Amino acid sequence: MRLRISSIEPMDVSSALIGLVAEEPRVAQHLHIPLQSGCNRILRLMSRRYWTSQYAERILAIRERMPNAGLGADVMVGFPGETDQDHAASAAFIDSLPFTYLHIFPYSARPHTPAAASPHQVNGRVAHERAQEIRSLLARKRETFLQAQVGRELSSVTLHESEASGHVALSSNYLKIILPSSKLPPNTLLNIQVERVHQGLLFGSPA
Repeated sequence: MRLRISSIEPMDVSSALIGLVAEEPRVAQHLHIPLQSGCNRILRLMSRRYWTSQYAERILAIRERMPNAGLGADVMVGFPGETDQDHAASAAFIDSLPFTYLHIFPYSARPHTPAAASPHQVNGRVAHERAQEIRSLLARKRETFLQAQVGRELSSVTLHESEASGHVALSSNYLKIILPSSKLPPNTLLNIQVERVHQGLLFGSPA
């Protein structure tokens, strides 16, 4: 059995939970913790209940216990009232943390919410450019993380997916690995020796 925590709010990431994920082999070493913005002013406008310092404390605590864990977050750009300075602060904060992937999306209005009624809406083109900037900085971080996997042995589970070059497995730290064509059925738990990185994917063989 493998359990994976798909999403959890920052303030629920306790030291006890981090310890459980680090020590329990049945739990994937991967946490997805929504951030939304790396700027405290925007977090307040969003009515979020945490500060960037609290968020960073938890991310760094995870990285200390699990140096090779997968770390993801949701990031919103273009929230009403977000200035160039706010975006720059958010991008710098994101760049300072060891994320391995991000879900990045522009703000979209929801009827009857204070944000939708705000007169300070961000131009859609500007929001798109801000999203692209964060994707670019994340691409550098992800490539570094992928390269660091070469030579490692990763606990993984085979998926129903396949690629032209082989079968697909998902590692404990949330990375897809292409295996040589094999007859392994889906949902097979195995250790994979990572051999190389190509076009954002890992390639390896059963250890």
